[in-house]
Amino acid sequence: MKTMTSRKWNCCLLLTMAIILVLTKRSEAHSEVPVSPYCKTCTIPNLCNRVVNGAANWNQAMVKSINACTQISYRIQNVTTNILPQITGIEPQSKISIQNTCKEAMDSAVSDLKEAMKALNKNDPGTMLTNLASLHTDCADALEQFGIKFSPLNKVVGRYLKFMSVALSVAQCPQ
Repeated sequence: MKTMTSRKWNCCLLLTMAIILVLTKRSEAHSEVPVSPYCKTCTIPNLCNRVVNGAANWNQAMVKSINACTQISYRIQNVTTNILPQITGIEPQSKISIQNTCKEAMDSAVSDLKEAMKALNKNDPGTMLTNLASLHTDCADALEQFGIKFSPLNKVVGRYLKFMSVALSVAQCPQ
């Protein structure tokens, strides 16, 4: 009898805890941070919110987006220069090829991002969007082609693609 009562008590406690957990999760879901007006169409709203945080207008949101993309492009150059030589199991000439591909791709990306910033400052959204749309995936393609799954390198290249996606979403946001 005592065992049956304690089992019922344990089941009641477990059920109560489950209900509290469900209600807590539901209230957390309804209290999410609002999405910035510049991130409404972005497929990565949390990252977009972080990138454009504090932007008072579309122009400021674009400056922040372009700057974030430029910084990550420089980061890829540093990572490929410093980390790629440490990867084993790849022929030296393949490493050099990947390193050169990533450097050239990110040099082009930085150049296009600078042109996008100039176009933004000249109030030329068409040229800005054209430069942003020149998504440089050569580095990611080279890593995939050679089967490199080296986490820090793939991670930073993946972040570049996400940041570019944010910049393109913000650029296409109605002003």
